[in-house]
Amino acid sequence: MKIEIMPGRIDYDGSQIEPLWAYSLGIAGDSIVVFKGAMDIIPSNIKDMEDLLDNKAIKGGDVLHFIVERFNSPASLRLAYYLQRLLVVNTRDVLEGHGIRSIRKGDDIYVDGGKLTVCIASAGISSEKVHMGINILCQGTPTDVNVACLDDLGIEDVIGLAKEIASAFTAEIDDIESDIVKTKGL
Repeated sequence: MKIEIMPGRIDYDGSQIEPLWAYSLGIAGDSIVVFKGAMDIIPSNIKDMEDLLDNKAIKGGDVLHFIVERFNSPASLRLAYYLQRLLVVNTRDVLEGHGIRSIRKGDDIYVDGGKLTVCIASAGISSEKVHMGINILCQGTPTDVNVACLDDLGIEDVIGLAKEIASAFTAEIDDIESDIVKTKGL
């Protein structure tokens, strides 16, 4: 699985979780693409029906984004959610390595009661997709949500943190793939 760190800013509106978004940037195959930018997901791009029906705003002024795409034929929503949870667990482990105590509730990470992440998984015809956003700053987030952000946690090198998270995640995927090719079926 390739790791690509995008330069500059890319604002996330939810369209980036669509199939082949990374390919449109010249990144072919299984990948995790990392970028920084604002987040304001327009209703037509919201994948979680509860969020859509509750008319929840999903936004942030400065967010560290991860887009995972894994090609599988046929793609599986179940596998997409397994990938998502693996990414979230790896993120929590990396934060712990930086001395940040957090708790995971499903696919969300909380620090001192504040929600640090947003995350969704989905699947198309040929690939599983995951988006995870980590608040860099607390500004621009919904006022009805208690949030946490990397800036308040003392993380200054967010791209360095992103590389650690992406590397831990891809190492885990590579290890799983290695186990698959050496294991006899029943």
